[in-house]
Amino acid sequence: MADDEAGEGGAQARSGGGSAATWLILGLAVVLVLGLISVRCAFGPDVARSYPSRTLPPEPEATLLPPPEMNDEYAPCSDCHEGEPTDPTPRELEDDHDETVLAHGDLWCLRCHDLDDRDSLRLSNGTLVEYEESWRLCTQCHGQRLEEWRAGVHGKRTGHWWGDKEYWTCVACHDPHSPAWKPIEPKPPPVRPSHATWGRSAAPEEADDEAP
Repeated sequence: MADDEAGEGGAQARSGGGSAATWLILGLAVVLVLGLISVRCAFGPDVARSYPSRTLPPEPEATLLPPPEMNDEYAPCSDCHEGEPTDPTPRELEDDHDETVLAHGDLWCLRCHDLDDRDSLRLSNGTLVEYEESWRLCTQCHGQRLEEWRAGVHGKRTGHWWGDKEYWTCVACHDPHSPAWKPIEPKPPPVRPSHATWGRSAAPEEADDEAP
């Protein structure tokens, strides 16, 4: 009986000692992991290696290119319209403007040209602008195109990514009276040279002909 009790006590002691060793190993492992995490954090974004700061120079002001010159036969408009009575009724154009095709929605001449000052354009709020600023008139209705034009997506812009830029205005590409682009006839495909063998093996007779 005494031997059995002694054996059970020794087994319990060994079991307790194993458990303690296991917990000790787990504790050391946790401490090691936390230590590694702290070391990693010490070199993380908060204390990252510093680089000399570089600031970009301010972006230069964009240059707005002047629109194409107006036809001398019609400009300035006041040469013909000054002092003449004006009929604001929309109608088919006659006389000197009979070749002008209005295909711009339901717009009529006096929706853009000022009734009293024919050498100026009129915005929707009554502000008069010069013909050189006709883009201000166009972008009243074409707001989305305005944002794309400013970003360089719509229209033509020349210059540098971070440097001088030159913007072309709407009338450089569009006829203000008929702004839709006319269909462009596609050109025929290029003619393949008779002696070319790109993408295929030369026929035996062709290879013989090409051999020196």
